[in-house]
Amino acid sequence: MGRLLQDVKYALRQILKNPGFSLSTVLTLALGIGTNTAIFSMVHAVLLRPLPYANGDCLVHIGYRTPSPDVNDVTFSVQEMKEYRQQSRELTSVEEYHSMVFTLLGQGDPDRVRTGVVSAGFFDHFGVKPLLGRFFVAGEDQPGAEPVLLFSYPYWQRHFLGDPGVVGKSVILDGKSAKVVGVLPPIPLFPEENDVFLPASGCSIRSSERTVGSRKARILSLFGRLKPGRTVEQARAEVAALVGGWRQEYPDLYPVERYHDVPIVPVQEELTGNFRSTLLILLATVGMVLLLACFNVANLTLARMMRREREVAVRSALGAGRGRLMAQLLTESTVLALAGGAVGLVLAFTGLGLLTAFAGRFTPRASEITIDGQVLLFTLLISVLAGLLFGLFPAFQATVRNVAAAIKAGGRSTVSTGGRRFRALLTIAQVAISFILLIGAGLSIRSFLNLRQVDPGFNLKNVVVMTLTLSVGHSTTEERVSFYAPLLERLQSLPGVTAAGLASSVPLDDSSDYSPSFEIEGRTMPAEEARASFNIASEGFFRTLEIPRVRGRTFTAADTKGAPEVVIINESFARKYWPGQDPVGHRISFKSSNGDWMTIVGVVKDVKQLGLTVETGPAFYRPFRQIAGREVRLFLHTAGDPMSMLREIVEIVHERDTQLPITNIRSLEQVRDKGLAPARLTAILLALFAALACTVAVLGISGVVASSVTERTHEIGIRSALGAERGRLLGMVLRQGLTPVTVGLVIGVVGALGLTRFLSSILFGVVPNDLLTYVVAAGLLLAAAVAACLVPARQALSIDPLLALRYE
Repeated sequence: MGRLLQDVKYALRQILKNPGFSLSTVLTLALGIGTNTAIFSMVHAVLLRPLPYANGDCLVHIGYRTPSPDVNDVTFSVQEMKEYRQQSRELTSVEEYHSMVFTLLGQGDPDRVRTGVVSAGFFDHFGVKPLLGRFFVAGEDQPGAEPVLLFSYPYWQRHFLGDPGVVGKSVILDGKSAKVVGVLPPIPLFPEENDVFLPASGCSIRSSERTVGSRKARILSLFGRLKPGRTVEQARAEVAALVGGWRQEYPDLYPVERYHDVPIVPVQEELTGNFRSTLLILLATVGMVLLLACFNVANLTLARMMRREREVAVRSALGAGRGRLMAQLLTESTVLALAGGAVGLVLAFTGLGLLTAFAGRFTPRASEITIDGQVLLFTLLISVLAGLLFGLFPAFQATVRNVAAAIKAGGRSTVSTGGRRFRALLTIAQVAISFILLIGAGLSIRSFLNLRQVDPGFNLKNVVVMTLTLSVGHSTTEERVSFYAPLLERLQSLPGVTAAGLASSVPLDDSSDYSPSFEIEGRTMPAEEARASFNIASEGFFRTLEIPRVRGRTFTAADTKGAPEVVIINESFARKYWPGQDPVGHRISFKSSNGDWMTIVGVVKDVKQLGLTVETGPAFYRPFRQIAGREVRLFLHTAGDPMSMLREIVEIVHERDTQLPITNIRSLEQVRDKGLAPARLTAILLALFAALACTVAVLGISGVVASSVTERTHEIGIRSALGAERGRLLGMVLRQGLTPVTVGLVIGVVGALGLTRFLSSILFGVVPNDLLTYVVAAGLLLAAAVAACLVPARQALSIDPLLALRYE
């Protein structure tokens, strides 16, 4: 320990004695270690840390979204849930969940709250404890139970300012009084970010006799807990057997093409979602950045060791063994790396908020991202490893030199053949890594630009959308139309508003796509069940969003309840079922609508309903006046910025009903930008890391060439004295610097072709081996390398032959 302290003290003196070298080393390592700490904090929180639920590794979701885009989420009826509970031998419990949106009164303006409707044992199933009050108890999810509810932690903080006195109070939820019995702790809200939770008895749809008694009323998501020692594969086999039995007993209710597989997914995996691949790509990226930083610092250290050869030789001559000298030199490099790790930790803390916002686009576990003890331990480990990595070879080189030769050389710096090869290898590795990172950044940037160019099928500019929800008192279509129709007329008369319309969902943001099955009159449908996305639209909707009409007509005020039922389909629907024909005039029917036929009166252009990356499938629209719902999305097209007119718009809406909640106010451009945010942020991060890597590599190349010029001062002086032309000297220096760069580029191309295939999951409209990206990246890196070599090359041309000849 005494020797270690002595080595540390000597290392600190050497660091202070060489502030320029020390500062550049610490900053270079800080960037590499800081980025690794930041990304690892996300990986640790999202992928490695146990779920904040008791026995979270045993929790599973039954009926998770299947990989096929043609199949919706597998949901279940109350009858099916009961049979799972009765017959399952692999699960200790099965709990239900579905989501609704209700209007809550009790704290200021009416608020539209996303509400999770759950069974009484739902939260006990997840093993969480209430922050305040209690959770639901047995019997509160049964018909006739006293209405109760829970607040989520974010909603309680946001709307009740963390008031503990809210427990025990009553609020009005969708016209009914309900008692607040508890508040959830600050945990990731799963499976969705709900504001309020109700027991099953609190939802009129869930508790109705029709839902409870029908196997067709499939509105529930189911969650199970594996019994001790049981596996997900065993649970999957059991569920498959249960569904197989149902298929035999009720063949019409369980078509093979939809219920051939009911997947079971661990909750841990579902919470991660598609973020796993993005995180691993980012972790690999910053790992390469750190490796490149270590290579750069190793070059700097090797150059510094040239100036310390006499010092090392003298210490060796005085009796210091090789192991003792290496220990001292490695202590210096480790102390520098630890200083870099400390600065990197500050950088990671600074960027933690941005990383949390980034992760929040992908997973509800973003709130768990923090720099805790395990992340600090990771930082310590990579700091020590970095110190050993960049210090090992320079220390080895410094201790193998012949003592007599080193003392005889005086202060003149020389590098062994092995040292030169090592520096060339470091340069090759830096260029190869930088090229791979440039390719990854280039592909992600091109992917993002491709996404921005996708035509959504409608106008985004100067359109605002908001959600309006009528109270339960407006129970019929006629009552809803009589409320909304005059409101639309009033809004359209507002100066600056050019068009207004209503719909049941928002394009690019339809997270709850409803795709009912249908049949076509006079046609035998194929074996697979025909489905199409469903939307409700007013007559002004298509004009407001400027969705082009391809054939027929759009809806009119005459398409009211009692008039012939009509429908508008999109181009994908027409192409699939009437290729090369005019579908206008044909009739379709919902399979669940008792044979009511709807006449196709028009065809409109495809709209990207589920997102820019999702292929548009068959879709149809029903007229608002024939099938109006309580909750609608109001769209307004304005001559200028629609957000500047919000106050007037809200006042007009509240003229009709002061208690009408107005939520989710945003422009369609904001809707599009929200969908683009994950791709944009990923591209920005990869571009920043690639730029950092290239900067470090270019500085390293420049340092190697400058060091080489210093070593060859005597040779350059002789060549100059013998009449060598400036151009030949310049070419000699550039050739020496660019040869390892060229080799690095070749290796980088091979590496990129092998590694970028892992980017496929986050790319859109561009292949991993895109030629243009490779050519541009190679050109940029080569140009930067030439620029890095020019400065020391010009220095070589300025060497005075007389001074160089005196160098001996």
